[in-house]
Amino acid sequence: MAAGRFEEAIPIYQRLVKAVPGNSGLLLNLGLAEQMAGHSQAAIPHLQAVLKLQPSSIPALSSLADAYASVNRPADAAPLYRKLTAAPGAPPQIWYGLGKSYEALAAKAFTRLSEMAPQSPYVAALLADSRLQRKQYRSAFFFYREAQAKLPKLPGIHAGLGKVYESTGHADWAATERSAEEALDKTPCTTQSAECLYRRGDYLGATRQHGTATPESLFWTTKSYNRLAVEAFDQLGKFPDSVEIHAVKAEILHGHGQDAGAAAEWRAALALSPGDPQLQRELAQSLFLAHRYDEAIPMLNEMVAHENAAPDLNFMLGESLWRTQKPAEAVPYLTAALKSDPNLLPAHAALGMVYALLNKPAEAVPHLEKALSVDDDGSLHYSLARAYQAAGDTAQAQKTMQQYQQIKQRNNEINDQLAKEAEITAPQQ
Repeated sequence: MAAGRFEEAIPIYQRLVKAVPGNSGLLLNLGLAEQMAGHSQAAIPHLQAVLKLQPSSIPALSSLADAYASVNRPADAAPLYRKLTAAPGAPPQIWYGLGKSYEALAAKAFTRLSEMAPQSPYVAALLADSRLQRKQYRSAFFFYREAQAKLPKLPGIHAGLGKVYESTGHADWAATERSAEEALDKTPCTTQSAECLYRRGDYLGATRQHGTATPESLFWTTKSYNRLAVEAFDQLGKFPDSVEIHAVKAEILHGHGQDAGAAAEWRAALALSPGDPQLQRELAQSLFLAHRYDEAIPMLNEMVAHENAAPDLNFMLGESLWRTQKPAEAVPYLTAALKSDPNLLPAHAALGMVYALLNKPAEAVPHLEKALSVDDDGSLHYSLARAYQAAGDTAQAQKTMQQYQQIKQRNNEINDQLAKEAEITAPQQ
C-alpha cells in the first residue's frame, strides 16, 4: 500500500479479511486498496461494512463517497460528502466532490424532464440558464424568450434576461427585467411545494419533494441541485491558495466550457509547484482546448520529447501545428498519434486535412473517410470530395460533394434561424 502497489495489496488484504472477519482496519485497507486501484464497485461493500462498525470513520466516508461518485451513484455520494463537510478542516476535494455530485443529480433530473416533456417551457428555461452560465448570450436569450412565451410568470426568466442584457451592454433593459423579477418575488409563496422551498432558499428541501414527478417539480429539482452545486463550489474560495484549490477550480471551469479560465488556474497551480509534469500537461490541454495553439505548441513539444508515444500529446501538437499553418510539421506527430491509437478519429481528421493541404490526395482519402462521422460542419466532406477529384475518382467526388452541400445547407438554415430568433431585442411589455 505504501509503495502504491494497490493491485498486489488487494489479494493479501482479502486473505487477511477472511482470516480475521469483522476487523474494521483490515476491511478499510481492503476497500482503500480497491478504490485506489480503480475497482470502485468492489470497494463499496467493504467500505459499507467499515461504516457499520465505525459510522464516523472519515477515511471510510471519504473513500465510499468517491467510490459512489465514480460509479455514477451521485444520490448515494452526496449525503456522504455533505456529512464530511461538517467535519472540522474538510479539504477542498470534499467540497468539490459534493458540488460534482449535485451537478450530476441536476443532470439526471434534467434528463428525466427532457424525456417527459421535451417541448416544455421548463426545458427551455433550464437550457437558457445553461447557456448563460457558458456566456452564450444570444442562445440564452432565445431560450429565455421561448420559455417566457409559454410561462411569462415563471420565476427566474426576468432575472436571466436581465443578466443577458447586462452582459451585452444594455443596462437600461437589464434594469427593466430586474424590476419585473422583483415584482414576482413579492408574490406570496407559503406552501411546501418545491417552488416555494426554492424561493425561500431551502434548496435541499426542494429536492426532497415526494409524489408523482411532473415537469414543474423536475424543473425546480434541477434548479435546486444546480444551486446546491454552486454553493458547494463557492466554498472553495474560502481556502488558502494552494495547488489543490487551483486544480479543482480548473476542473470546474473546464466542465462549464471555460477552458481559457481553466488555463489560468493551471498556470497559478504551476506557479506554486514549478515543473510539475501533471500540471504542465493539464495546462497544455487547456490551452489547446481554448484554441491558444501558439502558447500550447512549445509546451507540447517539450512533453512529446519525453513521451514520444503518447497519442494525446502527439495529436494536440499535430493539430496545433496544422491550425497555425504548419501542415508539413504536423504530419509526424499525427502519424505517431495514430500509431499508438489507430481509432483516434480527431487525429484521422487532422491528418487527412493536412495531406489535402499538402496536395497528397491518395494519402488524405483513407484518413478523411475514417473521420467522416465526426464532421459537424462539412469541412471533412468538402476536403474528401476534393481529394477524390484529385485522385481521379469522379463518381465518389460528386457523391461526397453532394453530401457536403446538404450539410452546408442544413447548417446555414439552422444558423439563419438562430440568428433571426436569437437577436437580442428590447424587453417585452
